[in-house]
Amino acid sequence: MSTTPAHRILAVEIRAARLGYAVLETPKQLRDFGAAWFDSPAAARARIIRLLGLYRPRVLVLRGASPRYPLNKRNRRPVARIAHNEARRLAIPVAHISELAFGSCFERYACRDKYDVAAVLAAAFPDLASRLPARPKFYDPEPRPILYFDSIALGIAYLELNRENSLETSKAIESFRRPPSGVAKS
Repeated sequence: MSTTPAHRILAVEIRAARLGYAVLETPKQLRDFGAAWFDSPAAARARIIRLLGLYRPRVLVLRGASPRYPLNKRNRRPVARIAHNEARRLAIPVAHISELAFGSCFERYACRDKYDVAAVLAAAFPDLASRLPARPKFYDPEPRPILYFDSIALGIAYLELNRENSLETSKAIESFRRPPSGVAKS
């Protein structure tokens, strides 16, 4: 049994009127994931306060602003600011993962889009396989379960980018470097 304390990470993926979250503990344990809907900034604040109080993470991970989608940034910014302020109030550090850094974590699996990333995560966490959505047609809306996979991927990207945190974290990340069967290596 290891005496190294587990590091709990809360990764939050913010969308318009909803957010996805994933709670990971090092090494490589997915504790919980889900989504929360809100209709106002006050409701978003209540959801974020509840998540931070319930899971008490060591770090809150948010996705950095995407230069590709400036309209989405305008919708996400107020909720991201609320999350940042509430984490600061509870003395929880906040980490931001840029789109470039996020993409670099999954490029070794030849992931072209979020559906390829979801397939890699479903192979790494077999409990997620039943929630893996089919790739929609270009005219279909994004499936709701993809928000779960986006938040889990954000947490995994944080672990990958911060490997120097501990030896156990590095060992946990190694399992993600080995592509699961059926996933091409780049």
